Amino acid sequence: MSAVFDFFQKIQKQILDLQNSIREFQESWDRFQKFWDLFFQIVPWEVLLLLVFSVILLSLFNSISPTTPKTNLTVSILLLCGIWGYLWSLFSETPNYGKILWICLYILLPLHAFGLGKFAYEKIRKKILAKKRIKPRDWEESLNQVSKDYNGLMALAHSKIDSAHENKSEIQSKISDLEKSISGIKSLLQ
Repeated sequence: MSAVFDFFQKIQKQILDLQNSIREFQESWDRFQKFWDLFFQIVPWEVLLLLVFSVILLSLFNSISPTTPKTNLTVSILLLCGIWGYLWSLFSETPNYGKILWICLYILLPLHAFGLGKFAYEKIRKKILAKKRIKPRDWEESLNQVSKDYNGLMALAHSKIDSAHENKSEIQSKISDLEKSISGIKSLLQ
């Protein structure tokens, strides 16, 4: 009698283990679905589709020009977005070009964010330096700026001594920086 009872307890334990395994699988599946639902709320599925096709096209462009992968990715994304817009206009009466642009920017903005940030930083830095050159705060800052600009001009002029005519624009920009610094000194003297 106890052997039959033990047999039924083992079967009952295996059924409970199976139920627990099924419950854990369902919970894991629910978490998996929630993750992908949240992911596709943040990142539209079109972005992933565009990214997959652009990687395929990127491999072709990189075989032609391997030194410019960022430009190749930009060209492949823009080309695919153009094809997407054209095909959408063929099969739909009201294509949503704004959505295509949004999906395109979803990939291109992070791709070029560092370059755009660096470009903006350089522009702001140049404006601040130009303002400091023209209107320095005090005499010491003005003299330091004149010294930096003069030394920069002399270093450039000596390094480009053989090719001064070819690098005329660089030398002229250094000269104009020095002239602005000198006008800053003049403004302090007035």
